[in-house]
Amino acid sequence: MKKRSILSFLICSALVLFVFISCGIPRMFPWRDTYQYNIDSDSIDFKLRFKTSGSDEYWPKLIPSPNTPILRFYYLIVPEASMQSTVSGIVSSFSSRYSSSFPKSFGSGEAAYTSSYETTSTDDETISVSLYELSIIHDNGRFEPVSQYFQGIDWFEPMLQEGEELPSDGYADEYQVTYSFAQESVEGSNEYYITLTLNGETYRLGRSNGEPFVRDARSYYDDDDSEFLPEDSDGLLTDAKLLIYATASFAFEGYTTRQTIRMDKSRTSYDQTLI
Repeated sequence: MKKRSILSFLICSALVLFVFISCGIPRMFPWRDTYQYNIDSDSIDFKLRFKTSGSDEYWPKLIPSPNTPILRFYYLIVPEASMQSTVSGIVSSFSSRYSSSFPKSFGSGEAAYTSSYETTSTDDETISVSLYELSIIHDNGRFEPVSQYFQGIDWFEPMLQEGEELPSDGYADEYQVTYSFAQESVEGSNEYYITLTLNGETYRLGRSNGEPFVRDARSYYDDDDSEFLPEDSDGLLTDAKLLIYATASFAFEGYTTRQTIRMDKSRTSYDQTLI
């Protein structure tokens, strides 16, 4: 009986080892601010080769997975300026939820994150506020979430010394993207789009529903794709703010880690009066 027990144990051990080998043991990479990446209100840079804290050894070069990194731009409408510090906590909550994963692309009128806040401006003294993904507006009028368009390392510029060429593997050690935002008025109307300048090239961005922003509060609560509920209309005041935040998601070949850089609620890429 003892021999049978030993044999059973060896068989079970072999099966467990086979499962681990066949399924693959997860391989993780560290992803930390200042070591692997830096993010500012107007730029993101990241390294494919890096040293971790306290180490003198470089990690092997990380090769981005297909269609990554993914650039992401979100907007938040603060219903009154005095609520900015409170409402922008939505950005921190969104980042906490998705920091170790990839957010989906949020389409027309679909909120990325929603919270309710106290306000004296509405009858029930609360207002529902959401974070939305900006959409890119194509020349033919078609629109899509920016995260479906800005995919892949080609949106980032290799950081090379003067005269330096890309290594034989086709990847530099470090990459950077720069961005800025401005208003683009629609002639003869009170509407405007957001112009994104990305590494020197310009793109037209709109609301998640593909519509332009409007200097009229009614536009933001008059239909199902609007940013506010009709019953919250009194809470959208003339000093409402439009904030834009930037981030990016990363995955690398041979590693199971999926990371999205946390957005800082105090680090806006655009901050202007909405109406």
